[in-house]
Amino acid sequence: MLAPFFLAGALAVAAPILFHLIRQQPKGAVPFSSVMFLREVPPKLTRRSRLDQWPLLLLRALALLLLAAAFARPFLRGADDQFNNTPVRRIAVLIDRSASMQREDLWDQAIQKAEAVLTDLSAHDQFAVFVFDTETDRIWETSQAATSDERQSALALQALTELQPTWRATDLGVALREAADWAQWPTESRTPGEEGSGNAEPATRSQPPGPASIVLISDLQDGSKLDALQQNTWPEQVNLDIRRVVPNAKGNATAIVMNDQTLDNLQASEVADSDRKLPVRVVNSKLASQFDLTLQWKDTSDKQTIQVEGDATQIVRLNQPTDAATSIVLSGDDSPFDNTIHWVAPEKRSYRLLHVGMPQDDPRESLFYYLERVPLDNATRSVSIESVTATQFPPDLDPRECPLVVVGDVANTDAFTNAIQTYTEAGGRVLFVMDASDDASDVLACIETITSDDSLSTKEASVEDYAMWSRVDFSSPLFASMADPQFNDFSKIQFWNHRDVSGLEEADWNILATFDSGAPALAQSGNVWLLTTGWQPSSSQLALSTKFIPLIAQMFSGNEGTARYVAGHVVGTPLPWPPTEDAELVRSDGESSPYEQASDADFIDRPGVHQLKMPGEELITFASNLAESESQTDAMDEDTLERLGIGLGEAATAEKLTQATLQLRDRELESNQRLWQWLLLAAIGMLVIETLWGGRYAKRIA
Repeated sequence: MLAPFFLAGALAVAAPILFHLIRQQPKGAVPFSSVMFLREVPPKLTRRSRLDQWPLLLLRALALLLLAAAFARPFLRGADDQFNNTPVRRIAVLIDRSASMQREDLWDQAIQKAEAVLTDLSAHDQFAVFVFDTETDRIWETSQAATSDERQSALALQALTELQPTWRATDLGVALREAADWAQWPTESRTPGEEGSGNAEPATRSQPPGPASIVLISDLQDGSKLDALQQNTWPEQVNLDIRRVVPNAKGNATAIVMNDQTLDNLQASEVADSDRKLPVRVVNSKLASQFDLTLQWKDTSDKQTIQVEGDATQIVRLNQPTDAATSIVLSGDDSPFDNTIHWVAPEKRSYRLLHVGMPQDDPRESLFYYLERVPLDNATRSVSIESVTATQFPPDLDPRECPLVVVGDVANTDAFTNAIQTYTEAGGRVLFVMDASDDASDVLACIETITSDDSLSTKEASVEDYAMWSRVDFSSPLFASMADPQFNDFSKIQFWNHRDVSGLEEADWNILATFDSGAPALAQSGNVWLLTTGWQPSSSQLALSTKFIPLIAQMFSGNEGTARYVAGHVVGTPLPWPPTEDAELVRSDGESSPYEQASDADFIDRPGVHQLKMPGEELITFASNLAESESQTDAMDEDTLERLGIGLGEAATAEKLTQATLQLRDRELESNQRLWQWLLLAAIGMLVIETLWGGRYAKRIA
């Protein structure tokens, strides 16, 4: 019966019996004063008080029973109907293994919850197991195993227990998107080991397709990245079942070193390096229960105690240690998994910028006067800007020591030309500046010798009032930092004179900037730049503009060689150094691995102080830390996912799905048989007979 609770209506059959048994009080009694002192004696039962007219009573009771049975919607189930044709479930088990799962016993909780899901699967269900951090990996899929279906869950669980949480960040959006793509029922068959092909067993096997679900097992921390969920619409047929793992300690505090390559924003540049303070930002979560925190350099006794309230931030300045590489330890908070912050002190290297030119009577009219005022020093380098004459140019200048040479004056000697050519072939960069028309032909002759371009010619450009740069190639690395609309206006820089150099485009020079007349202003060929005007006030306003410093700084910075310092490398992100043949990574635990392709950077899989050995370079030491988002451990509200269009709901268990399937099949049987109609007709028939019988009996009594 579909609605067996309606059988309770059969209790109404007792009503006719009660009506037969209840003795009615005599009617028409008249109160009389003389009987008020008499004791009332109820009438004695006689045979007329017993059950009478059995056929009439049975007809009424049978009608009520038939009505109750009709409302209970009965149906008949045959032997063939006992087969349980349960639909196949398609479930994607998505397990978080990011750094925040390193807390307490969260990973053990995740394994237990995954085991509960996997053991509930039947032999016909299809499932896949995904693990995710910044990347999503599918470690098991039912169609990929060459074994019986009964062992799929056990093998998937075994593959899962062999994994451990990583130290990477959480990209929940990408993981949910990939799991949703898999969880949707495919329109074609799937091939084991391949995606999207069609010569394998049907996806639905012999059962009809059932519900598609994603079971997300995660701490669902607030720092999870969700950007990928905003790109596409969530599939309506896939629902998300969240099985959250919960730590005992809800709050967490973290410390972040405020890496600044220049450090000049923190203290005056006149302060000695040894006296600089390292700024550390301490953040306490809104659920924190511990507010008294301690910061100290590891293995030192000097502690700094601070108080940070919940959902608050405080900047602490620590004395820099004398060691080249060390770490900072935060203590006193609820979750210590992210309390060690690794840091490598920037190592300063000395460089030179060489200017080649004759000294001027008025220093303000020389190129060198403005060049030496460009601030090129920072936390990783100190740059000395020197000026020599063409005859004093060193023949063995090392580009690693002197990344840039600015040439305003040349010597018509083979020694000078050969020295410049040797320098450029070794990787050095040279900026030729035509700041005077008298020397323009000599500068061009030197360029032709270095670049082997003998088709160049120059003449003094005709400028009536002033010239401007009309086209700048912002796709060039030289101008990329000024590509933003608030910085890319060069129209306010006026040029009083310049040289018109022809033949550059025919010689495959890259024209980076032109004057409004169309004449080249700045051109590049390999490691050689040519500026066809000067930047001193007698030639232009370039040196006095805001564009001069970033222009010279980019020319210099682009040729420093391998950067030896990186601020704030995050575990799981690419290394800033390009992979090189014979390069080697040495992890903080002493293990080493080649670094010859970009994927080799995955070897740096944990926080610590690591090293990179580049061929022909000095050893590079760098620190890797957790992503800041992983320390944001406050629980994310599930409404956040619902607002992104994700349908939340509990994944159907095998028992519930079986019951739902049986109920659906029973409804179909009952709908086809419609026994309730026959029962209702029979009840109406009983009532008709009862009415006729009762009327006949009443006439006979009368």
